[in-house]
Amino acid sequence: MDWKSPRRIAAFAAALSAAAFLLMAQPRGSRRQQYPEWEVRTVLPREIAPARYRQVDEWELQEAARQGWELVSSSPYALQNEERGPEGRKQVVTQVYTAYVFKRLREPPQRPE
Repeated sequence: MDWKSPRRIAAFAAALSAAAFLLMAQPRGSRRQQYPEWEVRTVLPREIAPARYRQVDEWELQEAARQGWELVSSSPYALQNEERGPEGRKQVVTQVYTAYVFKRLREPPQRPE
């Protein structure tokens, strides 16, 4: 059988056409662009002195909301505070504070004009 036979040429043309069709059917761009990218921000209690913490203030949460952050979770955040005291008598106190997790859509990079 000759490589120039009509059957081989037809089979080669069909395979080439199928490959071209499959390539054109592929989605444009990368798959990563199909899903939104999120920024995540965690707001935790602040240490105001050694081993002393303060709850998150309401104004911090309001400021995050004004900046477009959406609250997705609040959960207990346990800390062990080692109290300062007379030598040999240091108490360890476990306190529970609230931690907040926010998200917002990541801004696409600005293209220079």
